[in-house]
Amino acid sequence: GTDVFYTGRIAGSGPTAMDGIRGFEAALRDPSDALVAAIDRFDPEGDALVLANPFSGISELAGRRVYGARPPAQAALEDKMIVDGIWDAAGVARAPSEVVPVAGAAAAAERLAGPMGTVWVADNREGWHGGANYVKWVRTAEDVTAMTAWFAAHADRVRVMPFLDGIPCSIHGWITSNGIAVLRPLEMIILRRTDGTGLFYAGMANYWDPPRRHREAMRTAARTVGEHLVERVGYRGAYGIDGVLTADGFRPTELNPRMTAGHAGPAMTAGLPAGSIMRAQLEGDMELDAEWLETTLVTAADETRSGRAIALLPEPAAPFTAEIRFTAGAAVSTDEATKEATLETGLAPGGGAVFVRFEPERTPKGPSVAPRALAGLVYARTEWNLAIPPMEPAPDLFAGES
Repeated sequence: GTDVFYTGRIAGSGPTAMDGIRGFEAALRDPSDALVAAIDRFDPEGDALVLANPFSGISELAGRRVYGARPPAQAALEDKMIVDGIWDAAGVARAPSEVVPVAGAAAAAERLAGPMGTVWVADNREGWHGGANYVKWVRTAEDVTAMTAWFAAHADRVRVMPFLDGIPCSIHGWITSNGIAVLRPLEMIILRRTDGTGLFYAGMANYWDPPRRHREAMRTAARTVGEHLVERVGYRGAYGIDGVLTADGFRPTELNPRMTAGHAGPAMTAGLPAGSIMRAQLEGDMELDAEWLETTLVTAADETRSGRAIALLPEPAAPFTAEIRFTAGAAVSTDEATKEATLETGLAPGGGAVFVRFEPERTPKGPSVAPRALAGLVYARTEWNLAIPPMEPAPDLFAGES
């Protein structure tokens, strides 16, 4: 008999997903009188525990302790400017990069640019960030000028690296007291805007299978990075590495020192409450066997594929739903018996959203799912007149290799 008080939607609007997350956290850091009064009515003795999001930076709410809060040393690894030192310490091959003041980004880009330009990422002046909200693809002289101004408004420093061509992907680990569980690679659905304004994060899925040699290389990288995190800060719990499978192999771009959808998805498939497990682990109330956890999560993710694409919209959209299938690179309307995905609109903190929910039994295992995601979004743009930009998927440079 455990009583639960749920805060509900107390805040969290803004033009991006990060704005919504930050708005929610700001409302928890400085709770309204009404929220405090409601919590006091629920917990007059003041001894309740708070269950926060796995990425939350708060350690207490209205005088109540957050259960399973991230240790500060682990949260500090969100700093986007230190990741290259982590890759080097772990012996993981990476692309060249430079961390420079915003005013020096143009010169760094000139030194580092590849055939497809450079990518700039902001420091954490405005807090931790994700969802590619502070990552910009810089290709032209006009981009350099515009992005220098944009980053000057949001950051003191930027990390500059060449644009990496290939499938955006991630690999995840979970550190326990007796080892490291390493999961299977996931595809990040990051589309490329063809109107010259950068990258578009559209979710993740695990239908894509990289060639076996690259799968194992990614898993080795996750393991060695995990070993370094243990040595560096005594890390415990879940973490993830974002990167790109390039012609030269996997190259990491970002460390996520927290639980992500890449952990929650396989855990849900396996029937495990990932958030509760990690909180209990960080509190010292649960011990996990790394080998068991790895086998359980990898098996679940390999056997049961899942994922969806999402496009955030600047304004709420009218309710639409369509059953679609994919043919000749396009999405067409179909019926329940033959649908390969369901397309529907919904709400998001910054306005609206379009979801492409793939049918697991009718989505091919192996190929990148990004072309299907894009086809679904194009259908929504065309049929429902929604504000979805022109885009293209990243190429799979190893398509057909097992």
